[in-house]
Amino acid sequence: MLEYPMLIDQKKLKIKSGDGGEGLISFDNRGKAYGGDGGDGADVVIVGDVNVYDLSKYDSNHIYKAETGERGNTYCKHGKNGETLRLQVPLVTKVFDMEGKEIICIENDKQEFQILSGGKGGLGNFTLRGEGWDGKLSKKRATRGEELCIRLELNLKTDAIFLGYPNAGKSSIINALTRANYKVASYEFTTLEPQLGVMDGYIKLMDLPGLIEGTSKGRGVGTQFLKHTTYSRLLIHCISIENEDLEERYMSMRKEFEKISTSLHSMDELIVLTKADIFTPEEAKVRKEGLEKILGKDVVLVSTYLEDSMNKLNSAIKSKLNSQKH
Repeated sequence: MLEYPMLIDQKKLKIKSGDGGEGLISFDNRGKAYGGDGGDGADVVIVGDVNVYDLSKYDSNHIYKAETGERGNTYCKHGKNGETLRLQVPLVTKVFDMEGKEIICIENDKQEFQILSGGKGGLGNFTLRGEGWDGKLSKKRATRGEELCIRLELNLKTDAIFLGYPNAGKSSIINALTRANYKVASYEFTTLEPQLGVMDGYIKLMDLPGLIEGTSKGRGVGTQFLKHTTYSRLLIHCISIENEDLEERYMSMRKEFEKISTSLHSMDELIVLTKADIFTPEEAKVRKEGLEKILGKDVVLVSTYLEDSMNKLNSAIKSKLNSQKH
């Protein structure tokens, strides 16, 4: 099985653009000025990369420094400019300053934003030779690069998100669909952070921590991870078949969705009745059809122990997503 790491969706970074290289004071054997100019310091650029999973590659204790421009050389040679420092981030990443002001939102692959400019290289005495003897003996100082502390915040761009009460079987289902290896146990809040997997090589699925009544008010794991619902296309609402009142379980979670986010409440929904193997096939079918009749909506009945049911869920997810393209 593939093992996906825990998702790191926030990081604070210290960044610095490159200082300009100093110009050179130098004379040839005839006394003519021939000191070259210094190279410019490197810029710092934020780049969107669809292949980057999260922000775990960055270390908040490290200062990310762009290259300094090289010093000017003899024979009027210009120092080499520093190479741009490109910080690759996943989609969608918002960049904030430390006062909370949004600087840029990186939404697209290969989107670039220059966040810091490098310092300018100093002038050597060859460039300043027209200013007479004083110019030959002087140089214009290079300028220093810029420094900034920023906060990166990842808002995952996925095709579908799994939501429901704790212990609804979400992690087991996404394991089966994506062959990811997540911690699964029969107690609430096993999933404490968002988990990401890919179904059939191209459909991104995300399992969010289980919600409870009062999540909108900060109970349980609270709403800190619900920012990841913003860019999702499909809500997969998981309900355990073992609940005595399935309608009440469904409606109470829908009310919580509405309190949390208008966009979440209005998102296209696929209802999944989990743990079908707890009952006989006949009993599970009766409970499924009863819920469908009450809600007036289709319900997918699944068990991770029943391969056919997982294939049906796979098809239902694709069907829902494909219908949005027309």
